[in-house]
Amino acid sequence: MPFQVVELSLDADDKVTDRKAIPYPYPQRLDAVETIEKLITRLQKAHYEAERDCWSAIAKDGKTRVKFLIEGV
Repeated sequence: MPFQVVELSLDADDKVTDRKAIPYPYPQRLDAVETIEKLITRLQKAHYEAERDCWSAIAKDGKTRVKFLIEGV
């Protein structure tokens, strides 16, 4: 099963304000994980949330919170 990376932008109340899927299917989950790890290196306070199986960070504007997750397609 292929996987896709999804980026969610969140407001101060953790409500999703924007959802972007990278339009490239990854053949293996590990490929998607590596893509997320590259993306979050440019962001502040980036970390992995094991209990939710997603990555969180602060966007370049210093205000917007973002989450990256992996979905099967």
